Amino acid sequence: MKTSFQTPILYPLILLVFALLTFGCAKTTGTPTRQVSSSTKHLDRHINAVLKREGIQPSKISEDTEFLRRAHLDMTGRIPTPEEVLDFLKDGSSTKRQKKIEELLASEDYLDYWTGLWVNWLIGRRGDGDSQRLGLRSWVRDALAKNMPYNQFVQELVAANGELRDNGAGNYILRYERSPVLLTSHTSRLFLGLPMQCAECHDHKTEAWKQEDFYGIAAFFTGIESEQKGFIEGMDMVGNERRIDNFLITNKPEKSIWVKDLEKQVHPHFLDGTEYKGSLLKKREALAQWMTDKSNSYFSQALVNRIWKRFMGRAFVEPVDGFGKENEPTNTELLKWLANDFVIHNYDLRHLMRTILNSETYQRTSQTNESNKDDDLYYSHAYVKPLTAEQFFYSLLQATDFERLQQVKMEGIKKQGGEDRRGMPRSLEEKKREHLEKFLFLLENGEMEEIEAFNGTVPQALMMINGDMVNDSVSHEEHGGFVNYVLAKWREPIDRMEYIYLNVLSRLPTAKEKTYFQRYLDRSLYRSKDLAYEDLYWVLLNSAEFSLNH
Repeated sequence: MKTSFQTPILYPLILLVFALLTFGCAKTTGTPTRQVSSSTKHLDRHINAVLKREGIQPSKISEDTEFLRRAHLDMTGRIPTPEEVLDFLKDGSSTKRQKKIEELLASEDYLDYWTGLWVNWLIGRRGDGDSQRLGLRSWVRDALAKNMPYNQFVQELVAANGELRDNGAGNYILRYERSPVLLTSHTSRLFLGLPMQCAECHDHKTEAWKQEDFYGIAAFFTGIESEQKGFIEGMDMVGNERRIDNFLITNKPEKSIWVKDLEKQVHPHFLDGTEYKGSLLKKREALAQWMTDKSNSYFSQALVNRIWKRFMGRAFVEPVDGFGKENEPTNTELLKWLANDFVIHNYDLRHLMRTILNSETYQRTSQTNESNKDDDLYYSHAYVKPLTAEQFFYSLLQATDFERLQQVKMEGIKKQGGEDRRGMPRSLEEKKREHLEKFLFLLENGEMEEIEAFNGTVPQALMMINGDMVNDSVSHEEHGGFVNYVLAKWREPIDRMEYIYLNVLSRLPTAKEKTYFQRYLDRSLYRSKDLAYEDLYWVLLNSAEFSLNH
């Protein structure tokens, strides 16, 4: 542990005071001038009408730094850099928030982050060396880059055929081992929001779905075959060349699926009871068309519900894949309207994101008032939510200035003519992936599903207190470390403090925080005043403000 952490009295004091000071203490500003789409205006009118009906006064619009940090986390999975914060603050235009949203939607960081989200939603969290994950990731990223309509996106996944080298969507089918039961369970939950897995073994106790309905969908997935066809020359997650398994996916004309519990063959039929009578080789294409048809309200509502939760912290229907009588929507009219608007705009994911991100509803501060402090249903303020595992990790990379520190270390190795323990210098991306794998291992829950909220338990303590990533960055003596960099670049305490705040909390310190730290610096009994900056930096990294999306 660092020398500056060995003072038994001062350390708990500074940790307590800064933890209290470093969340929600920035002043909000008035509503900025905004030019938004008719879709966004309708969203806000609906929310505001509900708030008026409920007698709730909404919170003010967030200040620029609060908005910027939230938008960066939601769109790119990381906090903004100090330079990005300062540039945004300097922009005096009335449409700078809209411009920032467009900038984020067009960024490589958006593609990388949302590709990872979709891959986790589609096939769960698996090792990055897995061929199916690598193949599917490439296909998903390309689809997002083209802004492929969401109905086409799902159709290509559900009905995927041919060789994986030509159609990476087939990795979705192979992830579930071509199993009709597994494919039915996951496809119905993800794309329709229906927890039909409950009907696999018996009729659903509270919903309309019966066991025969479950197997009626499963029958569409029978007859899928795969044959290995060599390998695909590709790249892994860090840019290294590797061979990925290539398979050919074909279909056999199977008419039905045998269900032991029902003691009968079940033929393919849709959830409305209509039996499929078309080509047995085109069953999955027919299922995909039925799922994504404009008349199937579950399809568009399930997607809107998922994206809304990602941005707003709480879905209309909870759990997000729990549509049914047990989980009525909190705002049925708005959910239906947004879903219909999504369809009208040709299932455009970016349009849906713009609609939400540009709204007053999304851009409200998380600071509450007496009227809305207990509101957790009507979106009168931004709901505070824990960072997801990836958001926390990549924000930590940013806050610790990981890339620059690693570059300094690698330059030192090269100057000495040395190599790392594997016999060759590792790339920066390889080191990132190694750290991420260790981090996710600590969070592993034993399931193949995505890890959502990072709840700040033992893994956080291990990463934050004992992790090399943090300790190297905190030290004022470590060449290339963040604190060392700050002390070398700026001489005035206020300049040093402001940059540390910008780097960790994405905002400038308040007057109260400046006064407190200056007092702490003046009264410090350390042999070197530089150690006080280690304390400041370490406490901000461990604050609630850093580990929450607010």
